[in-house]
Amino acid sequence: MQRQAVDRKELARLAAATGADVPEEALEPLGVYLEMLCQWNKAMNLVGPHSWQDMLTRLVADSFHLASFLDSLSVPDAPLTWDLGAGAGLPGIPLRMLWTRGAYYMVEVREKRALFLSSVLSQTQLPNTHVFRGPVEHFFHGQYYQADCIVSRAFMPWRQLLDLALPRLQREGHLVILALEPAPEVLPAPWRLAGQRSYVVAGSGRWFWALTPDMPESDRKNFSADSHKEDGA
Repeated sequence: MQRQAVDRKELARLAAATGADVPEEALEPLGVYLEMLCQWNKAMNLVGPHSWQDMLTRLVADSFHLASFLDSLSVPDAPLTWDLGAGAGLPGIPLRMLWTRGAYYMVEVREKRALFLSSVLSQTQLPNTHVFRGPVEHFFHGQYYQADCIVSRAFMPWRQLLDLALPRLQREGHLVILALEPAPEVLPAPWRLAGQRSYVVAGSGRWFWALTPDMPESDRKNFSADSHKEDGA
């Protein structure tokens, strides 16, 4: 597969045009990622856009804005973050070029996409960033600690995601959802909105939701189990 070259000067210009603060040192690994994404996309159809410019302005820009949003949240200095359904590495790969705090795990069940992610990491050397290939349930079973932050772009409908994430978050942990609409005014118990931000990408409004469970950690597993029983009753 032939790699499409990314002009670094044009990359710097387009990155600045997103309105986000993209440091100069992130441009080279970002260029490598976009080149690989274009290359692999021809064979695997990873994303809809075909040019690196469209990939940057329509998809990668989310990651730039997400970096500043995560910094606005009350999370530990070195948080444990899980990115569920990482796909082509969006938002995770570009995010880790700007937001390097803690350990970041990208979970992807599809083998070829996980291979792509591992290949990108081998060439970009992102700090403390890892790929897990397999179902998210298998990933959860192997984790000793609960997450400080769980990130989801389009892993599953958000209401289902709440039940999945509830017993796996640290107390005062955050579930961060990338959405195309603002968060609802009323959330299912025990969740509350800890933060929200709107922004514009490629002329369209988008949102980040940061949800946190307003419940003692010891009660969450029972609450989640009871919710599933009620749903199946």
